[in-house]
Amino acid sequence: MTTSPATDVTADVATQLAAVRTEIADAAGFLAPTWPLADFIAVNPMAGLMDRPFTEAATVAADLLGARVTPDEPWLRAAWRCGRITDDDLRAVLARRHPAALRRGPLTLGSRAYDPVDLLVADLHQGVTSPPPRRQAGTAAEALDPDLAALLNTHTIQWCGAYLDDGQSTWRMPGRDRGFYPAWRTLATHDATLPRPVRARLRHLPERAEHAIVQALTALGVPDNQRTRYLQAHLACLPGFAAHIRWQGQRPDSGIDLVDYLALRLATEAAALASAHPHGTAWASASASRIDTRQATVAPAARADHLLGALEVTDTDAAQRTALAALLDHLPLEQRALVWLDAYEDHYRGQLLRTLDRHQPEQTDAPPRAQVVCCIDPRSEGLRRHLEALGNYQTLGFAGFFAVAMRYRDLAGGAARAQCPGPITPQYAVTEKPVAGRQRAAERSLAGRRAGAAADHALHAAKDDLLAPFVLAESAGWLAGPLAAAKTFAPRAAGATRAWWARRIAPDPPTEISITDAFTPGERAATAETILTLMGLTSGFARLVVFCGHRAHTDNNPYQAALDCGACGGHPGGPNARTAAALLNDPQVRQHLASRGITVPDDTWFVPAEHNTTTDTVRLLDPHLLPDTHRRDADMLTADLRTAGTRLAAERCATLPGAPTRPRPRRAARHTRARAHDWAQVFPEWGLADNAAFLVAPRALTRGVNLHSRVFLHDYHPGLDPAGTVLETILTAPLVVAHWINSQYYFATVDPHAFGAGSKTLHNVTGGGLGVMSGPTSDLLPGLPWQSLTDGHHTRHEPQRLLAIVQAPLPRLDTLIARNTVLQHMFDHDWVGLTAREHPDQPWSRYTPTGWQPWRPATADQDGSRLPSPAAFITSNATAEERRPR
Repeated sequence: MTTSPATDVTADVATQLAAVRTEIADAAGFLAPTWPLADFIAVNPMAGLMDRPFTEAATVAADLLGARVTPDEPWLRAAWRCGRITDDDLRAVLARRHPAALRRGPLTLGSRAYDPVDLLVADLHQGVTSPPPRRQAGTAAEALDPDLAALLNTHTIQWCGAYLDDGQSTWRMPGRDRGFYPAWRTLATHDATLPRPVRARLRHLPERAEHAIVQALTALGVPDNQRTRYLQAHLACLPGFAAHIRWQGQRPDSGIDLVDYLALRLATEAAALASAHPHGTAWASASASRIDTRQATVAPAARADHLLGALEVTDTDAAQRTALAALLDHLPLEQRALVWLDAYEDHYRGQLLRTLDRHQPEQTDAPPRAQVVCCIDPRSEGLRRHLEALGNYQTLGFAGFFAVAMRYRDLAGGAARAQCPGPITPQYAVTEKPVAGRQRAAERSLAGRRAGAAADHALHAAKDDLLAPFVLAESAGWLAGPLAAAKTFAPRAAGATRAWWARRIAPDPPTEISITDAFTPGERAATAETILTLMGLTSGFARLVVFCGHRAHTDNNPYQAALDCGACGGHPGGPNARTAAALLNDPQVRQHLASRGITVPDDTWFVPAEHNTTTDTVRLLDPHLLPDTHRRDADMLTADLRTAGTRLAAERCATLPGAPTRPRPRRAARHTRARAHDWAQVFPEWGLADNAAFLVAPRALTRGVNLHSRVFLHDYHPGLDPAGTVLETILTAPLVVAHWINSQYYFATVDPHAFGAGSKTLHNVTGGGLGVMSGPTSDLLPGLPWQSLTDGHHTRHEPQRLLAIVQAPLPRLDTLIARNTVLQHMFDHDWVGLTAREHPDQPWSRYTPTGWQPWRPATADQDGSRLPSPAAFITSNATAEERRPR
C-alpha cells in the first residue's frame, strides 16, 4: 500500500497537483454553482456550457446527466394542438434553420409530388418520436457493482451533509474546523457502514486531497487522457451536491471544495474495488463490461418507411424511398425538438412584437402625480399597469437592487447578506440603525424579537430531543393544537393574530439606513448619479419619486427566497429601496447632481416602498422620515396603490389553483392574504413562472398593454445614451440575471427529473437550510419544485428561452456584442434571442451571428390587439402525469 508522500513536495509533484486542480476545474465546467435556500438565486443550470451552442449543450446534458434541454415531442405536439404552434411557424423555422433541405425539388412518392417542406412538417407531426436521452458517462463502480455505487453515493451524502450542516443536526462533525478532507480522512476509518477491508485501506490515505485523487486514479487504472471525463462522471453522480460544493469552494472560509469532494469519492471507490480488481484494472474491467445504453439511432430509411406509412403512401419504389430518406437526413432525429422549440418560441414572440407595433399609447404633457420606480420583475408589470390606469402616474422599470450593490445588516445584527445580483460583488456595507432619540424603542423591539426567537428555538430543539416531545405535548399541547388548527382552517385570521401579537411584543421601531457610515461623500454622489442615469430619470421629477422594491410572504415554504427579489440576491428589496432614497434625499448629493447637470427640485422627495407579490399590497417605508409637506401626496398614492393591488389580485386569481373564479377585487385581496399565511399552501403565488421576454425601451412602448406578467421591463431612452454605456450595463447585468431566472424555470420545466426539485410535499430541508432532499439519502434537489411550474393539469410556465427586445440603434448593439463575451455567448449560441429596432416606426430585426435579418412573422394572430392568456395552454392529464417528478 502506498505510504503518505513526503512533506517537501518536489517540483514535479507540485506540477502534478496543479494539473489535478486544472482537470477538476475543466470537469466541473458543466456545473452551475447553487446557493443555499436562504440565499436562493436562480441560475442557468447549464451556465458552464454557454461557451458552446445550445445544440452542443444538449448533447453534453444527455451524455453526462441523461437530461433533455428541450420539451419532449409529445408535449410540443400537444402545444400544436392547442394552437401555440402552427404549421406556418414550423415552415418558417425550417426555412431559416435548414435551407438546404428546402432547396431540393419536389419529391415524387407513388403517384404524387410533395414539397420538401410539407414532408418535413409531416415528419415533425407523425414521424418516429425521438427517444429519451440516456446517460453515457459512468464510474467504474456503476459498471462493475451497482450496489457499491449506491453505497458510495450514500457515503458521500452523509459525510457532506454532516460537514455542511448549519445547526440543524444535534451532532457536530468532529474536526470540522480542520476542513472537510482532513476531518473525513480521520473519521471514515470508523464508519461502520463501510466494509472493514475498505476502512482498512482508507487508513493509509495521503494528507492532501490532491494526492488522494492521483493515488485513486492510478489505482483504478484511469488513463491520463480519460481523467477529466472520469472526474465528470463522478460529479454527475450527485450533481446537486457537486453544484453546491462548487459554490462553497468560492468562499474562502468554507473548508470544502470539489477537490475535497472528489477525493472522498475516488478514494472510497478505489478502496472498495481494490480486492476484486487489483493492480489498476478496475477502469479497464468497467470499460469492457459497460453496455452502451445509448438508444439506437433510427436510421433515415426506417424513418422514411414510418413516414410513408403515416401518409398512407404504399406504391413507392426504392429510389423514391431513398430520396425521402435523404431528405429526412437533413433533419436528424435529435434536432427535431429544436425545430419545434424555435417554432413554439417564434409564435409567442411574433404575437408580442405585433402587439407592441399596434399599441398607440396616450400622450400627456401634464406633470406626473408621482413617479414609481419598480423592479424589472414581471410581477411588477401588472401593478404598474393598474396604477397607471388610476391617474397620471409615471412608472419606470429598473433592476430592483437600484444600482446599490451592498451587504446589509438589519437592526437585529447577525450575518450581513448580499443585496445585489449574483454576478456582482457587494461594494458597500450598509446597516440599519434606530433614528436619533428612539434607541429605547429599538431595544424594546429587539428584546421582544429575541424572546420570540428563543421560544421558537426551544420549541424546535425540544422536538429533536428524545424525551422532550412528550413533556412538550403535555405542557404546551393545549396551545399548540388550537394554533395549528387556526393556521390550517383560518390562515388569514391566524396570520392577523400573529401579526397583532408581534406588534405587541416587538413593535417596529423607527429606523433609518446609515449612509454616512457606508459611503464616502464621493461614493454617495457617484452612486446617486448612477441610479438616475441608468433609469433615464434626469429631469422632470415629480414631488414623490418612489423606489418600490419587492418581496414575497409565505408560510412553511423552504423556497421563500426564490420568490423574493433576484436582483437583491434572493432577498427582499426594501433595504435597497431605503438606501437609494436616503442617498437621493441627501442635500450634499443633490448639490453634486446639480453640478453634473441633474437638478432635483427642492420639493421632490424620494420614498422607499415594498411590493408584497404574494398579497399584492404595497407599503411605503420609513414614513417617519417623510416631510409633512408630502404626507397628503403619500396618502393619495397609498390609496391608489391599494386599489391597483386589489385589481391585480383579482387578475392573478384566474391562474391560482383553488382561487375563487372572477372574484371582486376586495375578495381577491382577502384570498391572496389567506394564501400567504396558509402553511399547507403549495401554490402561494406563481413567482416568475411564464417569463418569456426582456424589454429594453421607453415605457411608452408598453404603457396600457396587458403583458400577462411575462415580460421583464427595463426603461431605456437611447437618445440619452449616445455612447451606449447605459445599454451596456443593462445587457451585461440585469439581462444576465433575467436569463438566469428564465433558464431556471425553463430547464426545470423541460426536465423536472434532472433540473427540478420534485414535489414540495416530499421535501426534507437538510443542513439548516443547505437545501432540500427527498428522503434521508437523496441528492440535493436542484432548481425549482414542481408546484412552481404547473398544477399538474395546467402548465403555468411555458418553457421558452428568453427573448431580449431592444429599442436602440443596431450598430450600437453590434459594438456592445463585439466587446462583451457574455453577450456573444448568449446571442450567438442561441441561449437568448435578440430582436431590435432603432425607432418605433421601424420594423423589428432579428439578430444572427452573420448579421441582422428582418423579423418575418409566420402568421398573424387572430386578435392582434391582445396577447393570449398563459392560462389558456392546458396540457392533457396524461401528459401532465407523465411529466410529474417521481
